[in-house]
Amino acid sequence: MATKIRHITTFLNQWAPPGTKMDYDNVGLLVGDPDAEVTNVITCLDITDAVVDEAIAANAELIVAHHPLIFSKIGSINPTNEQGKIIYKLIKNDISLLVAHTNLDAALDGVSFVLANMLGLDNLKFLTKNYEISKKISLVSAVENSDSMVKLLNYYSAENVHHYSVESREADLRCFEAIIDKHNLPALKKGLKKEGLIKDGALQVTDLASTSKNFGMGVIGDYPEEGVGKEEFLHLVSQALNVQAIRFSGDVERIKKVAVCGGAGVFLKNKAIAKGADAFVTADIKYHEYFTEQEDFLLVDVGHYESEFPVAEALKNEISEAFDDLSVTVTQVVTNPMQVYVSDHKPQSIQTS
Repeated sequence: MATKIRHITTFLNQWAPPGTKMDYDNVGLLVGDPDAEVTNVITCLDITDAVVDEAIAANAELIVAHHPLIFSKIGSINPTNEQGKIIYKLIKNDISLLVAHTNLDAALDGVSFVLANMLGLDNLKFLTKNYEISKKISLVSAVENSDSMVKLLNYYSAENVHHYSVESREADLRCFEAIIDKHNLPALKKGLKKEGLIKDGALQVTDLASTSKNFGMGVIGDYPEEGVGKEEFLHLVSQALNVQAIRFSGDVERIKKVAVCGGAGVFLKNKAIAKGADAFVTADIKYHEYFTEQEDFLLVDVGHYESEFPVAEALKNEISEAFDDLSVTVTQVVTNPMQVYVSDHKPQSIQTS
């Protein structure tokens, strides 16, 4: 069966559900026909005119990007401005655009996990988990359906299914419980009905007191044994992310525990400190945000593009693994609009009379 764009959309929605995006964000299929067939995909961080030209040259039918091209409503589409030019060119060349942005920031193995892996951190966990999207479900079914029920629930469950027998007037019944993220509930109900495992009204859904384990913001991990020294750490970050210059504040002798957040994540600084991080790597830090009262703590700004561009490779790998009939490549276009000049001249101290 030929792969269609909606198949890839469904796959990405399972990894990074649209329901976890920020309110201001715009994700999903922004341009294109969901029923169009696709054989060639390009992944990228930013969608630019040069990336579209690359897709045209490669005969790609789909671009999967992290940053949205369209954030707010647009009144017209014509090639008289940069956004209109890109949309116009996409449509004219029958190329679709699929976006996973803040929902991919919040996903397990999403943007911050990719960054943490690039820095060689172990024992990765979410820095903060504040997504209350999981639900507890319970239902009753016949004992002979137990294996089928457990298999289906485990497919959609956020955790392994816990099931047990309960007293019943009908001894051949068993009660099942599972933790399900709410975006999976419609598909679960459909699957249960298709397999004849549930009747209308037999499924009970209740809220959980705790948040989901599958979604959060930022990541914290550590280096083995005694960790690394400050200079070694900055060099490691520079090499891993191909960064020419790194802005940072603070000082620390050894770095063992590190928090990261791809993109503009300085709002998690205090959370990183509270979790015992020796360093926090993120981007887009403003001047006054570099100040911190915490001793032995390093606040590091590697740049927005630099902290997130590895996710294009992760998108390629995940899509390739899920759809072995597709050709998936990462853009060769460097879409970072910021350039850095590094001078050999050492700045002098300010002299006062």
